[in-house]
Amino acid sequence: MKQHVFAAALVAAVSAYGSALAAATIVAPGTSEDSVNKSLTVGAGTEVKDVETVNGSIDVQDQSSAQEVSTVNGSIDVGNNVSVSTLETVNGSIHAGSGLKVAHDVETVNGRIEIGAGSAIQGGVSTVNGRVTLEQTSVAKDVETVNGGLGFSNSRIGGNVELVNGRAEVLDGTIVAGDLIVRKPKGNWSWGNKSKPPVVIIGAGSEVVGRILVENEEAKVYVNDTARIGAVEGVTVTKFSGSKAPE
Repeated sequence: MKQHVFAAALVAAVSAYGSALAAATIVAPGTSEDSVNKSLTVGAGTEVKDVETVNGSIDVQDQSSAQEVSTVNGSIDVGNNVSVSTLETVNGSIHAGSGLKVAHDVETVNGRIEIGAGSAIQGGVSTVNGRVTLEQTSVAKDVETVNGGLGFSNSRIGGNVELVNGRAEVLDGTIVAGDLIVRKPKGNWSWGNKSKPPVVIIGAGSEVVGRILVENEEAKVYVNDTARIGAVEGVTVTKFSGSKAPE
């Protein structure tokens, strides 16, 4: 009896795996693809139009291009040297390799965003629950998160940088052309676990051209001796030297 049950379970698992593979659709060159329950793939070196699904992930492979790339429940993985109009999901992360070109925005709600070296975003980058990590990337507009933190290395942000909870690291010569804002959490909800105060690190050679505006009185801001900053409001800055911040 147990052997029959195990065999039936194995067959069901293999069938489900095969169905998942079958659900992945390759987007034909020069076309758009709009699905509900399928994952979508843009093959390497392929040029397509809009790529949209609801329940599924999207894989955009190396040296390809697309217009709108969006899903609701799924992640978006982007290879190297890819050009798109937008990258957007709701429940999922966005991970991009080097040389990404985006004409507009990169957005998610519940998920992290990671963008590799040599990338250029003509719009903004935003998430609500997730960390934003940028390496040698240019963003023309704002970069925002609420819960998750920010990590910038040798990047340039043309607009404001904003967070509520987490750790913001502006490192390796990164330039923020606008303001760096730490918002105060809204509401007084508490479940017995007090979150750690937000921390902002402005590393060696980096610059915040606009203000550092801190609404949360518990936040800590550390600025390297070689960094450059504008006016500071709402907090007393702690200076540090060397490559490592106090915390």
